[in-house]
Amino acid sequence: MCDETIGRLLGRRLRQRRRLLDLTQRQVADRCGLTFQLIHKYEAGLVHLSVARLLLLTDALRIPVHEILEGLQALGDAEDRLAVAPVAPIHYLREVASNDHAISA
Repeated sequence: MCDETIGRLLGRRLRQRRRLLDLTQRQVADRCGLTFQLIHKYEAGLVHLSVARLLLLTDALRIPVHEILEGLQALGDAEDRLAVAPVAPIHYLREVASNDHAISA
């Protein structure tokens, strides 16, 4: 399983949640302080999501991050297994995202 496939899967799950909430890409973008074009790229799996952006999007879509990540550990085929660590507790992910933001700022 390659990163591109994971990106498309995450994007599909984010799009499904957005549609479930009857939100436009622009509305999600406004909630996150991003552009609707970037939301489109995330949903299409065209760009990689950082942990910080994933947390931002899951907050905007009012869904726990573990629900978006659920099942990724099991993905892969017999030749190319994806080694994904168990989902970390949300407080740890938020801390990592916060540190990531502080480093890049």
